[in-house]
Amino acid sequence: MDSRCITRLALRNYKSIEHCDIELDPLTVLVGRNGVGKSNILDSLRFVADALRNTLEYAIRERGGIDQVRRKSLGGRPTHPGIALKILLPDGQSARYSFTIAAVPGRAFRVDHERCDMHDAAGRSIHWFEVDKGAVRWSPKTDPPAAVDDRLVLVAASGVREFRPVFDVLTRMTFHNLNPELMKYPQRPEPGSLLAHDGRNLASVVKQLETNAPKGLQRVLEYLQAIGVSINRIEHKQAGALETIQVSQEVQVPEGTRNSNFDAIALSDGTIRALGILVSLVSANGAGTGGPSLIGIEEPETALHPAAAGALMDALTEGSQRTQLIVTCHSPDLLEHENITPAMIRPVLLENGRTVVGRVNPAKADLLKQHLTTAGELLRLDQMEPDPEDIRRQQEAKGTLFESLT
Repeated sequence: MDSRCITRLALRNYKSIEHCDIELDPLTVLVGRNGVGKSNILDSLRFVADALRNTLEYAIRERGGIDQVRRKSLGGRPTHPGIALKILLPDGQSARYSFTIAAVPGRAFRVDHERCDMHDAAGRSIHWFEVDKGAVRWSPKTDPPAAVDDRLVLVAASGVREFRPVFDVLTRMTFHNLNPELMKYPQRPEPGSLLAHDGRNLASVVKQLETNAPKGLQRVLEYLQAIGVSINRIEHKQAGALETIQVSQEVQVPEGTRNSNFDAIALSDGTIRALGILVSLVSANGAGTGGPSLIGIEEPETALHPAAAGALMDALTEGSQRTQLIVTCHSPDLLEHENITPAMIRPVLLENGRTVVGRVNPAKADLLKQHLTTAGELLRLDQMEPDPEDIRRQQEAKGTLFESLT
């Protein structure tokens, strides 16, 4: 079964990215030095989810304003950020969705263009809409919603059953840059179907897993033990109006061994981060169709001992069979895993202030396939490079952002 919901991502003038057009796998690993733009690629998808779940204004404000979202132009001309996606939908349908945002004087913005085109399993167009400078055209036999300069029309179109699947897939994407401090301390209850970006609602998600997917929670426990964390139980704990998690650990006492209970605050940063990642991975089955359609994770190996990398990658590859995963990575140890293939890796470079990303250089991919080196070793030697032909194809791509995905 193909776990992907996003098969292709094209960007124009988004943060450090002048242009890119990359295919995404069930598990895609973005590798490269610090500051090359790996997080910007991941953030473009989070930007889409934020704009649809909240508002476009919220998504832009969270990133410091339109000037922080659009790529800086060396010539001083304004640049208009754009995002385009190819999407796999339930029942064999597919869709293409794109939008471009125009910067206007006074640090403001407007939606310059938006388009959605849905296809059946045979590739025939079945539903579509297009917004161009405030005018909406669409295929359903109902009046289209009005376009507003600072809103994406897909939000209003999701009230029409034809376009709801696209909206649902894009709003169920979730992204993690986990904050151990927030995860350790008791928090107010929140919805528990998706782990929050910073992990603060970990206890709520654990509570939902206890009810809806106890086997998933047991799988989390097994992976924690494989990583080297001697925990034998994880459970939700109510603390007045707040909630947290409690774990049980076997400890040595003069009489032998006994179980001791600890609140999350007693866990190390590495353990609580690993717990959050694992809980998010199994939450795809924890809430039925309400689980995440895609999970993006910033540096999952952070604060973990290198010896735990194998078990963590086991969990990621297993999770990618159910839910599409995109991760950024600096860890050679994580890339040493036998399940990592060149097809999963997207090297990221910074050239002349612009982020460049593509498939692995074919010469390096051949070395990996022949087991003459490993991806981890190439990363250590700073020899993980994108395919120059792939980069050239992206640079020479013509047409609009949306047409680039045809």
